[in-house]
Amino acid sequence: MSGLWNRSRQCLSQGSLFPHRVSLTARLPPLQQAHLQPRQTRRALLTLAIETSCDDTCVAILEKSKTGAARLHFNEKITSDNRAFRGVHPLTAVVSHTENLAPLIQKALQSLPDAPRVEDGSHAKTLSVDGRPRLRPDFVSVTRGPGMTSNLATGLNHAKGLAVAWDVPLLAVNHMQAHALTPRLVHALRGQEVIPSHSPAAEAATGDQNMRSPEFPFLSLLVSGGHTMLVHSRGLNEHAILANALNIAVGDMIDKCARMIVPADVLSAEDSASGMYGPVLEEFAFPGSGASPDYEYNYEAPARRADEIKTFDSGHDWVLTPPLARMGKTAADMFDFAGLNGQIQKLMAEKPDMDVEVRRILAQAAMTLVFEHLTGRLVFALQAHSEKSAAAGWQSRIKTVVLSGGVASNKFLRHVVREMLDARGYADVEVVAPPASLCTDNAAMIAWTGMEMYEAGWRSDLNVLTLRKWPLDPNAEGGGILGASGWYKAPRD
Repeated sequence: MSGLWNRSRQCLSQGSLFPHRVSLTARLPPLQQAHLQPRQTRRALLTLAIETSCDDTCVAILEKSKTGAARLHFNEKITSDNRAFRGVHPLTAVVSHTENLAPLIQKALQSLPDAPRVEDGSHAKTLSVDGRPRLRPDFVSVTRGPGMTSNLATGLNHAKGLAVAWDVPLLAVNHMQAHALTPRLVHALRGQEVIPSHSPAAEAATGDQNMRSPEFPFLSLLVSGGHTMLVHSRGLNEHAILANALNIAVGDMIDKCARMIVPADVLSAEDSASGMYGPVLEEFAFPGSGASPDYEYNYEAPARRADEIKTFDSGHDWVLTPPLARMGKTAADMFDFAGLNGQIQKLMAEKPDMDVEVRRILAQAAMTLVFEHLTGRLVFALQAHSEKSAAAGWQSRIKTVVLSGGVASNKFLRHVVREMLDARGYADVEVVAPPASLCTDNAAMIAWTGMEMYEAGWRSDLNVLTLRKWPLDPNAEGGGILGASGWYKAPRD
């Protein structure tokens, strides 16, 4: 059937005290506070991270050596069961976080590295876990936002408790920044061999070990159930939003399409505790693609914008119009998924008895139109950057595109992006994406972002609150990542 679509898409500390601010110093200006915070040096850095922005309860332990190599000692998640709601139910997710986070942290502590023997008699920074001395994390990382307020608060409050108990700094980081930096984590994990076999982190170790760490600047398509944005990442905390969703996010749209298009018996057979049906739609549209690394999509990328926005004629008495087809570069900064979703909803209401093969054509068409729409904005951005570079006499162009967020685990999306860039003259632009387990929400990416922020000297006050909305762009209202209150800089060694 795919051939029909050739264009017709986580104890207390036993170690020496680490000076940390308490209520008497909390009101000091950041520069005065910083003098109270000498940096700790150790052969390697170790952090425990927590992610609870939505319905996944996630904990990770990450270690990074001075050489830059990273090792995941623990990385697990527990997803709330939202099947009865056919989508994320906030209260159900909060109950799941409350029930599962403390036991998951307790389990993670058993994976902390054993504390080394100290020959010079100095006092090692250790924790006693089940009677064994283990290294104490240097800091605690946690998602502060964006996300669901009550969900975020569960993780943030646990993280604050650990930071106080262990007398270590807190790094409260931006969830979307973490998604954008995930390929840098994957690169740092290269060559890792030992991860607990029971952990979902195993996939991270067996992913693309040759993935290069994207150097700034690069472009990111951050695509998930709650976000769709094209980001120009110029530095650790400099992320300009080039395009954003007008209405629903791409992951939300794909889930809705799956529930409308995929036969009910297939959906009920799928054990999707989160109620996220994107992977079901992908497998339904392209049977066998999930199990085959060399699946042939028989997809022909549109060589021109005019080809990209052509109306899709199914040959079965129905058509689909691509998103924003009648708008040119004036709409280069926006994504629209509600319109196409509405077309499909109307079509399925008119043809509720549509047979399986025609439903498969519809699934293929929906995904292709959506992914070409995403990539079309990416092409606009590459063109604009090239034109700006030429006008300024720069001899540079964007060399890397990062695909991140839950939807980035979709193999067909990766295929479409690669093929379209090749067809539009950007074959030299590298497309990088993490393994699937690191595309969806996870604590490993929070640990890595905490690590990068810690190394850059940033710390978070213990009085920080969750941020339901927290834009990446420093030019946006609120001043982006560093515009949020509660950051302070630790002095350099």
